Amino acid sequence: MVIEGIKAVFQGHPEFEVVGEALDGVQALEQVRSLRPDIVIMDISMPHMNGIEAARRIKRLAPDVRVIIFTIHSNRKYIIELLKVGISAYVLKESPLSELILAVKAAKEGGTYLNPVVAAQLIHEQELEEAGNDKDGFEQLSMREREVLKLLADGKTVKEIAGQLCISPKTVESHKYHIMTKLGVRTIAGLTKIAIKRELIQL
Repeated sequence: MVIEGIKAVFQGHPEFEVVGEALDGVQALEQVRSLRPDIVIMDISMPHMNGIEAARRIKRLAPDVRVIIFTIHSNRKYIIELLKVGISAYVLKESPLSELILAVKAAKEGGTYLNPVVAAQLIHEQELEEAGNDKDGFEQLSMREREVLKLLADGKTVKEIAGQLCISPKTVESHKYHIMTKLGVRTIAGLTKIAIKRELIQL
């Protein structure tokens, strides 16, 4: 039923031609090998070989073939894994079938298409993850480490901070190392960005 629905959508678009169909991942791979299509529309849940593995093998066999995932799954893990494989589009079955036309046109032009719900979910989860990591790291800082962070972000040198806080430069270096480790950053620019976000300093 899904295949027939997809074929019906493309009947109104003469610039596209359905050249083959498959009922599982193994058949899909065989069809790609024999037909060499420009674009493959494929589900994730398939017998014998799932869509993630099939997409991986298709891209290895024919790197120029654009793979479009058409599925019920909006799991972030699946989406990220398939983007790493090199798919060109990710469309949810809950969307109108006409969205496949948008995805195919984007793939044809060498672009990437993500269902708006999927794209919004990825962005939201990424923001939550970044905010969570930043918050957890900042809350682990001691009061002294926050003082050192502010002074580093203000552009003070290790020697200047040591003099201002009446501690040794070696102690400042130790604080600096622990601050960077807790916040997960490696540069003064990274520390400055967090200090601004936490309103320790102002531009």
